[in-house]
Amino acid sequence: MQITTWFIAKEDEAEAIASIVTTEEHAPEEWTFIEFPLIEMELMALSAALRGTESVSGQSTMEEPLVFDEEGLIVARVVDSFIRALAQITTESEPALADAWAEKMDRDHQEPEQLREYLSQLAGFARQAIERRSPVLSLVTF
Repeated sequence: MQITTWFIAKEDEAEAIASIVTTEEHAPEEWTFIEFPLIEMELMALSAALRGTESVSGQSTMEEPLVFDEEGLIVARVVDSFIRALAQITTESEPALADAWAEKMDRDHQEPEQLREYLSQLAGFARQAIERRSPVLSLVTF
């Protein structure tokens, strides 16, 4: 299972975040972070659900990598518009949005109830990033 980790961090901290995996020089707890078992295509499906579009492949949730290690690691900034859209999710809108998200996903292993939990956590994290006026960096290993 692939784990994605988001950090409230500045772009100049990308190398330090990568070192969590590569050299263990830093630890995730040095930043505010959230981990979840979703891959980029699942996040793109969420982005499409947020935008109300049919196409899942139209827009990545990550910018160009700040760190790319061919051994299986990427650190990239999460697209600001995606973070802003997540931050605007309300408790009332979560069930319908989770259902729309589930419909857009290729895999059947994510139940809408589990997606609602992820959605709530991601929305809260996005609100923290906006309050701190900080970008969100994504650490993905593959």
